[in-house]
Amino acid sequence: MADQPPEQDTIMADADKIRAKRLAKLGGGSSSDSGSRSSSATPAKPSQSSTPQPPENQQSPSAAQQTPDTSNQNPFSRLGMSAESKPAPRISIKPKAPVAADGNAARQAAAKSQDASPEAWEDRTISGVYRITLDPNKTRDIHGHKLFFVAGVRSDLEDSGRPLAFTADVLDSAILESASSKSDGKPLQYLLSCWKRISRLFRAMHNKSDPKYHVLKEIRRLCFSYCIFAATLPDMFDEETTDDNSLAEHLLADPDSDHGICPDFLNEAVSRFDEDESVKEALVGAVEQISKQLAKLTMNDDYRPYILAIRNFVRYQPLLVAMAQSPLFLPQDVEPQHLENSTLLGPFFRLSPMQGEVALNYFSNRTSGDKGYITNSQRALRMALQNHQDELFDIANCFIKTKDSREKILNWFAMTVNKNHKRRAIQSDPKTVSSDAFMVNITVVLDRLCEPFMDATFSKVDRIDIDYLRRSPRVDIDDETKINADQNASDEFYAVKANGTTNFITEIFFLTVAAHHYGTEAANTKMSSLQKDIKWLEKQLAKMEPERHKYASNPMQLKLFDDHVTKIKSQIDRGHCTIYATQGVLLDETAQARSMQFMRYVIVWLLRLVSPGINFPQSPLKLPLQHEPAAFKCLPEYFLEDIVDNFKFITRYMPHIITSTQCEELMMICIVFLRSSEYIKNPYLKSGLITILFHGVWEIPGRSKGVLGDVLFAHKFATTHLLHALMKFYIECESTGAHTQFYDKFNIRYEIFQVIKCVWPNTVYRDNLATEARVNLDFFVQFVNLLLNDVTFVLDESFTAFTQIHELQKLLKNPPVDLDENARQENEEKLAAAQSKAKSYMQLTNETVAMLKLFTEALGDSFTKKEVVTRLAHMLDYNLDALVGPRKANLKVDNGEEYGWNPRHMLSEIADVYLNLKDKTSFVDAVATDGRSYRPEHFTTAMNIMQRFALKAPDQLQDWERLSEHIKTAKEAAELEEADLGEIPDEYLDPLLATLMDDPVILPKSKQVLDRSTIRSHLLSDPHDPFNREALSIEQVIDNTELREEIQAWKSQKLAEKLAERAAARESGEAMDTS
Repeated sequence: MADQPPEQDTIMADADKIRAKRLAKLGGGSSSDSGSRSSSATPAKPSQSSTPQPPENQQSPSAAQQTPDTSNQNPFSRLGMSAESKPAPRISIKPKAPVAADGNAARQAAAKSQDASPEAWEDRTISGVYRITLDPNKTRDIHGHKLFFVAGVRSDLEDSGRPLAFTADVLDSAILESASSKSDGKPLQYLLSCWKRISRLFRAMHNKSDPKYHVLKEIRRLCFSYCIFAATLPDMFDEETTDDNSLAEHLLADPDSDHGICPDFLNEAVSRFDEDESVKEALVGAVEQISKQLAKLTMNDDYRPYILAIRNFVRYQPLLVAMAQSPLFLPQDVEPQHLENSTLLGPFFRLSPMQGEVALNYFSNRTSGDKGYITNSQRALRMALQNHQDELFDIANCFIKTKDSREKILNWFAMTVNKNHKRRAIQSDPKTVSSDAFMVNITVVLDRLCEPFMDATFSKVDRIDIDYLRRSPRVDIDDETKINADQNASDEFYAVKANGTTNFITEIFFLTVAAHHYGTEAANTKMSSLQKDIKWLEKQLAKMEPERHKYASNPMQLKLFDDHVTKIKSQIDRGHCTIYATQGVLLDETAQARSMQFMRYVIVWLLRLVSPGINFPQSPLKLPLQHEPAAFKCLPEYFLEDIVDNFKFITRYMPHIITSTQCEELMMICIVFLRSSEYIKNPYLKSGLITILFHGVWEIPGRSKGVLGDVLFAHKFATTHLLHALMKFYIECESTGAHTQFYDKFNIRYEIFQVIKCVWPNTVYRDNLATEARVNLDFFVQFVNLLLNDVTFVLDESFTAFTQIHELQKLLKNPPVDLDENARQENEEKLAAAQSKAKSYMQLTNETVAMLKLFTEALGDSFTKKEVVTRLAHMLDYNLDALVGPRKANLKVDNGEEYGWNPRHMLSEIADVYLNLKDKTSFVDAVATDGRSYRPEHFTTAMNIMQRFALKAPDQLQDWERLSEHIKTAKEAAELEEADLGEIPDEYLDPLLATLMDDPVILPKSKQVLDRSTIRSHLLSDPHDPFNREALSIEQVIDNTELREEIQAWKSQKLAEKLAERAAARESGEAMDTS
């Protein structure tokens, strides 16, 4: 300190040195308007003096302060203004003081003049701001506020012979003495209330040339400096030093209260950042402490002050930048589960009604089963979360708008995404990843940050740079599954780095896509998993509760049983609350509309990527796609998965929020990647596209065809490509590679049938399909073959189940005498299993047979190819026999409508298939040659049933009768030809079907000879040589021209011989022996 002797400096304690340094900075940091005035040096402890003790509750300091240097002029004289100069006259609203009766008017006028002097004004101002006095008898001001008697300052003034009045140059000592007394609370609390008072005076002083302005400015500067001292050096005021930042509690207080931190304080703090690093450290430390405190709270607690505090802070750019530079903002090596607690912004983004205890609070009465209560609770939950997310966006947006903090906030968003890859693991441990609440908030805020560039015309979509992923991106995709590339191909592609810089639109776009994958879509997946777990627990509870009586005799075991039941009930209750809360969040129409808008941009961007040279959506897409770009192959699979998961959820649960333009783009991406399905490796992604279309044609109020039905029905792109795309994936899903592929394919094909049924009334589809069937016949034959496989399987499974139901119902209605209770229970369980099987299969059976009917009507030629027509005819004959033949009684079951079983309707559907192909000779011949199931009397019985129950119109019944006669005639001709040919040489027989070959071919590896139609039919279902299981295609088989000519010659010869015998017999009048 400059004013203390050198010998005193050598014995100063460390704390005194710190105080000296701070006060030296305080004295030298005054603005230029304070002139050459220097503040007093570090006040020493005041000594006891003869100054009277303050009355009432005021405390005097324990020691008198050292007398400051009084050689300085008062602030008014330094401003070039004489102390005696009077202020400008002003209007006074105070009542005029009465004139003294003793006639001392001159003395009163002099006193009044003295009160109006600058020195008196300064004294009154300091006294009023800091509520201090130099008069021990004056305990309250004119407003009734208590005043603290600063005995040490009075003593110093008396010792130096100065007037007993407050001036700026003794303010240091006065502040220190008053704050240290704790007469008005803790030092910082007291000083902040002083700050509020001086700030109000300062704001009211508009004339900056007024000397009072400069005095107020100096008083204000000192007040702020001591506020910082109180926050950072509490021992300066005889306070204990703690780890807590004392500013934190005041940041949480109402800024308008005496103890809250107001905008004036923050503005002053910001202005001092460059000259005093401690101010920045104090404020950032306060925010860090607020963040740590908030990490322990939920929405059930009083969290609002914390949000208001951080929102207030981010309004000041220097403060915001300082926060971004905090070690707590981007800590190193933080675990995923600690991101929401151990980073500066984490606790703010963690708050959500999805948190367990908060969800319980919202749905505390859910057991009542009142759907209205649950709906209202979810609505209230959404409102609370929307308000909170608005505030989170405001906070994040402030960081984004500030250049010096933008990189930091983008890095923080990237960290939340990159560290949570395990959230999409098949078995994700919630204890090792961030919570759904945290990640959903991250996703929603990123969606909103994308809004500025997502215009309706996609004018900025070309700003999204695909080379971003080859420039050391923030988003880590190293371990991500790629759309259509293995790890080696992906590594090679990304090893070649791209030049250039990345723009903000690209950064935020890729971050948001990743956030959707690990945020909302992961939460949706987790909710589905939780629903299955809760359903399983409820089944276990239902089994356990009836067993309670078994433990009634043993109190200890009964208690254990009851505790276990209570535990399960608690798990179920918490699970339901979590599900309701998650549903409430995910069903937020505003957030989902915003998410869908972003996904629309992703769709357009992907379609532009796979269609280079086409300015989509301004220019139409062309299918099939020609060349798959490497950049698309190596994209993370979640680019498509996000679209699929997002729209699967929306089309199922909230389709009404989809707009017409979004319908078109959604339809296009589904058709494009089903039509060019080789672009995508994962079959479940493609099946997701089918599911979107399926949900899109569900009827909803006001739209009988669903949200996508109209655009699928009439849009030119759909009428041209949809059916081919659906049929192509119908074929592909035969094998998905999963252990559940057998059942997966039926679910996928059921959804395909629903989409086809929706668009089938449009004749344009059938015309286009017929044209393409002629051009691409092999493709359609393959489709027909698989359709026949499905029809055959589901009909057989359904009829088998009904036969079993029939037998078990008959047994249980008339049980034998020796049927005990255990056997009866076993049969009831078998019956329940058969009923469940019949119900699930019948739904698929009805749809599959309906599809067979539609396609045989439109594409009859595709069903009459030799490789499929025989299977079709035999399948129809077998099921007609089951419906009208001797076995029909086995299909009679009680309450068949519960399973979707209507035998008459099924007979009518199968009859339609027959009638659709009635003019196809190959079909008629195939039915006629079915020696296993064809019976002429079945056609007669079927006609009688259809006539009796009016299942067909008269003209259809006539067609049925004619078809029956044609088949009967064909059968007679076939039997005659078979008799004419007699014993067929083994080398002419097909080794698989044991029939005469028409077009023999040689298999290249096994060298086996069989008919072309046989191997073609086999390869439709199995692309392997049936004899050695090696890969085989129809193009590889070798024509056996020599054998074919030999068979044809033999057949012609045999038939010619028989024809000659018949002619000779007719001439001789003898009957020919045909035995």
